[in-house]
Amino acid sequence: MIKLIIFDCYGLVLNEGYPNTAKALAKKFGGRWQDYHKIFYHKYFNLAATRKITQREAWLKSIKHFGLPVSWQEARDLHYNLMKLDKRAVKLNYELNKRGYTTLLLSKNTRSQMADVTKKFGLKKIFKNIINTWELNLPKASRGTLDLVLKKFKVKLGEVIYIDDNESNLVDGRRMGIKTILIKDFEKMKKELNHYLYG
Repeated sequence: MIKLIIFDCYGLVLNEGYPNTAKALAKKFGGRWQDYHKIFYHKYFNLAATRKITQREAWLKSIKHFGLPVSWQEARDLHYNLMKLDKRAVKLNYELNKRGYTTLLLSKNTRSQMADVTKKFGLKKIFKNIINTWELNLPKASRGTLDLVLKKFKVKLGEVIYIDDNESNLVDGRRMGIKTILIKDFEKMKKELNHYLYG
């Protein structure tokens, strides 16, 4: 019996963060958006999300890498302004809570950026449970993180579903025995979720 459903923050509840920013930068300054994404997200944001550099340093180093004629604040504001809340995910969360399921919003973000998006979109009003793995000093979907989640919510492996748009975030959970859903299409994800919940 499923008791806990984990929602990925970016890619499910919020639209894709850094891919959209990378596409906007590529459109404005030229180049491949994949190259921007590789540097902004994979190289420097991941360092910030694991406390190796600050969020400000991540923006500055990324901008310097490409020689962009913008300040780090302008790049950050572009990033925030492109974000949108997926009302379908909000509705789904509400419906699941109403049916008695516990939901958790799981994010890998710096403390400052998580505070900004939480305030901007009122995430605390939508989700009773939010974990930002920066606070744990652990990788987002690692065995260590998931073990803490299981303990916190007093659930067993077979009682959890984890939904994420990034395959790599689902690997450890799947190996542990957690049911996982890779989201590429919202309606298909809902059908898969309903299959797990109701057969």
